[in-house]
Amino acid sequence: MLKAGDWVLVANGSDRIIGFIRDFSRLRNEVYIVQVSTYFKRRITRITPVLGVFETRSVVPIGLTLAKEDWETMIDMAIVANDEKWFRELSDRMPGDP
Repeated sequence: MLKAGDWVLVANGSDRIIGFIRDFSRLRNEVYIVQVSTYFKRRITRITPVLGVFETRSVVPIGLTLAKEDWETMIDMAIVANDEKWFRELSDRMPGDP
């Protein structure tokens, strides 16, 4: 089951996008994904993060484990975006120190 914060690979036509789930549409079968990279010919290219909306059926979890620094970076992004809901979700899900 997909949930907010999961890292995913999105098949969008011939493009492949790597990002993480920000939210789900309540009315449609869509997922809001913050796109951070593209994947083409076995090469990953970083892009400026941008929000995209995709059909759930085109989204596949990639099962990455995030380091604490990754969580902190996403929290910083939520602050910059002035997205209090996302900030709280990330803060609640961020693992504690080992």
